[in-house]
Amino acid sequence: MKLVLHSLVLIACVPLIAIALEPTNPAGFCERFIGEKEISECQERTKTENVDWYAATVCHLQQDDKAFWACWDSIQGQSYNPAELSKCGENTEASDTQRQSCIDAARGGRKPASVAPFQPLKLKK
Repeated sequence: MKLVLHSLVLIACVPLIAIALEPTNPAGFCERFIGEKEISECQERTKTENVDWYAATVCHLQQDDKAFWACWDSIQGQSYNPAELSKCGENTEASDTQRQSCIDAARGGRKPASVAPFQPLKLKK
């Protein structure tokens, strides 16, 4: 039952991501995995690897976990055009292959968005 609820929450989040492409804390991508081993591997990779956060947000839309990791590997150290990436995220009907092709076509001439470590928002009261 818990897995079903988790899946429904993930499916419900897809349109929200597609509305506006916002950089996501890379460790948040690990919530898509269920097994402890997969989660710990994901957390390790998100801490150490240099990926564009906007592109990683689009990769997170991949349905298959293997497609997610293939996308993740393809965006290592690359830079992307944010407007083009936004188009990749808007098409929620796209297959994993179509989305990967869109990401590949969105490579641009700017530096990756994730040069510095991710800094979560801290609210001071």
